Amino acid sequence: MGGRDMDGQDVLLIAGFIVLALLALIGILAVVVHRLAAAMGAAHAPVDGYDRRLEIWGEQVPGNRLESKRADMNIGRGGNLFLYRLKFFADLTGERFRDVERTMDTFTWLYEIQGGYELPTYEDRPYLVPYLAAGSDRGVIVLPGGGFGYKSMDGEYGEGRDVARTLQRHGVSAFVLHYRANPYEYPVPLLDVQRAVRYLKYHAGALGLDPDKLGLLGFSAGGALVGGHINLVRGQDLFPEGYAPDEVDRMDDSVAAPAMIYPGLTFRYTPRALFGLFDADAVRDPERRAQLVEGTDMVRYAYRSARLPQFVAWGTRDRIVGVKGPAEYVRSARAAGAEVAEVVARGKGHAFGQRYYMADYLAWLDQVLSRAEEKPEQTGVERTR
Repeated sequence: MGGRDMDGQDVLLIAGFIVLALLALIGILAVVVHRLAAAMGAAHAPVDGYDRRLEIWGEQVPGNRLESKRADMNIGRGGNLFLYRLKFFADLTGERFRDVERTMDTFTWLYEIQGGYELPTYEDRPYLVPYLAAGSDRGVIVLPGGGFGYKSMDGEYGEGRDVARTLQRHGVSAFVLHYRANPYEYPVPLLDVQRAVRYLKYHAGALGLDPDKLGLLGFSAGGALVGGHINLVRGQDLFPEGYAPDEVDRMDDSVAAPAMIYPGLTFRYTPRALFGLFDADAVRDPERRAQLVEGTDMVRYAYRSARLPQFVAWGTRDRIVGVKGPAEYVRSARAAGAEVAEVVARGKGHAFGQRYYMADYLAWLDQVLSRAEEKPEQTGVERTR
């Protein structure tokens, strides 16, 4: 069968398609290379607002010491950050216990320490990054996640800067907390949360805040720290021997509006994450591990925050912290008499975006802070997305 021969226009048309396809391929490769380079440590983005940070501790920082972290870490040789990042999230997933100390430590070393976000010695100085809302006396401390192996505010923005800016636009001053995690051990991260609350209350006048209108908003591991603060640490003195409390430490550490987004509230379903908070030998020992899980189970201790209104959002397909922990915590807190506003993101996994919870959270926050000194009525309303 015959057909016409290609003329000059056909050749030009085909050539044009080829050029466009090549340009698209080059663009895709450029994005992939940039992301790989960032993940491998070749393009670490700075912490947004680092130049205006507020260091929360005084001369003494409990848990700090002039010693190398590397001596306490099980770091793999020739670690590739991109591969260890993938391995980090894969190894944290699952209810069955497995020894992931090397994965945890290597990823922390490559991302946090070699990336320049933390020091190679135990001399880090936790800080708050402020996003002040003009004329507002309301404040929220934002706690990014990271599985206790890193902080998502380090080079990422979804659980730190972006959330803070949303709060700021809605008339709430936000303070993103850069807390200490692996290889620091419990209760160091929670001491940083407690100190951040007290720091803002101590400096409330200078920052234009009402100390009775302060909230916590935590994501993933940050959500675990919110739950830990209100159920395990609040009102407690967990300072190490040798630390001398100052005037800030004498401030009340209560908050009016604690909120937890896809939080890990029990290690019963995420036992491998214990390596980010506790001594590895203790985590490996079955009896001691069981004690650690029980002693930090916020489902078990939810009664301690029964007088606090709370906000919990979780996704029904979360494979990182699972779905059992958040749901069990909500039931336990409500059974103890707590008012818990719950957002269930149907079909969503871990780290879902603001559009699945923020509108409900802002409405809840406004309601709670408007009656911060009153005992809330129990609603127990579940919102489904």
